Amino acid sequence: MSALPARPVASLMREAAFRRIWLVGLLGGVSRWLEMLVVGIYAIETTDSPFLVALLILLRMLPFALFGPLVGAFADRLPPRPCLAGAFLMGALVSGTVLVLFVTGQDAYWVVAAASMVSGLLWTTDMPLRRRMLGDIAGTERLAPAMGIDSATGNGTRTLGPLLGGLLYQALGAGGAFALSTLFYGAAVVLVLGLPEIAVAAATTGRGERLLRQMREAVVFALSSRDMTAILLVTVIFNVWCFPVISMIPVIGAEALHLDPAWIGALAACEGAGALFGAIAVAMWARPGLFRLIYAGGTGIYMALAFLAGSLTAALPVAFALFLVGLASACFGTMQSTLVYATAPPAMRGRLFGLLVLCIGSGLLGFANIGWMGDLYGGAAAVRIVALEGLVPLVLVVLFWRGAFAARHR
Repeated sequence: MSALPARPVASLMREAAFRRIWLVGLLGGVSRWLEMLVVGIYAIETTDSPFLVALLILLRMLPFALFGPLVGAFADRLPPRPCLAGAFLMGALVSGTVLVLFVTGQDAYWVVAAASMVSGLLWTTDMPLRRRMLGDIAGTERLAPAMGIDSATGNGTRTLGPLLGGLLYQALGAGGAFALSTLFYGAAVVLVLGLPEIAVAAATTGRGERLLRQMREAVVFALSSRDMTAILLVTVIFNVWCFPVISMIPVIGAEALHLDPAWIGALAACEGAGALFGAIAVAMWARPGLFRLIYAGGTGIYMALAFLAGSLTAALPVAFALFLVGLASACFGTMQSTLVYATAPPAMRGRLFGLLVLCIGSGLLGFANIGWMGDLYGGAAAVRIVALEGLVPLVLVVLFWRGAFAARHR
């Protein structure tokens, strides 16, 4: 199968607005994954509790469940540029505050816990605001390459962020890592403020509509479209039974493999490296007729590979297994935004991305589950347990989805 022509990718990268939004995603992604690794290492060193490690990511996911639909509704009503700039300014202020507390010796678990929750609020704006802006800039014809570029970049940050985080933690402590994230968030603010207003399509919703009515319309559409329902259900499954696996990487690295922070960062980066290569491959070779298969199939393969990673006891095999896990996660991640954007009516895209954020927030249950299992049985066993748990609901959703397409084509 031939690759997609390079012309759409080249044309996108020639557009200043697209480059700016792409760079914002790069800086924000590095900061996000750097912080997640650093607070995980800090938590396991200071508390010796896998549950408290997972709790930090649970707190980061909490704003998804609390504010996802609301952020999506506002995304259909307000100019996205100042909203996105404000979100990254908040990220810079939070990371800067944590930096000061660490430098002055006032660091504590509750500090990184509070910062994780506030930083999660910044993360909720990525799909309704930044990714929607990418889609508006690219247009329908260049949507798949645009999302592929962004997904590949985001997955690349899952390599670079943990690597930088592990090295900075070992050299300078957690404060050094938060200094870099503060700098990156500030640079993202400057990039967003430099965007031209005409780069983003205006929302088409009526001015007088109430927020609750808008949110209800999005829910009604999602429930009436079996295609959208299945897309959102697979997102729930991934975030409950797949994504929480990453929270156990510092635990496995410290408890089972006895690695220092720099090597734990390298271990986590292997998952990100696999995701980067996977996203590039999907962007180059995926065809619209395969999007749904790639999306659901990648989720199932992720579970099988996560089980394998949790069964290994040496660092190099675990690293390779995590690389393969990353490949599978790219199948899910690249197709997630693409399918939602392509399936949603244009006037409702922000709100449906908000519902997607809410579904991502279901990861709260997953992180609580894997943290509890980690405290009971250890990090590696917890990964194996949750991977097996997720197979049953995934099979049921795939059967539901196949039934929807069978009914449509009768």
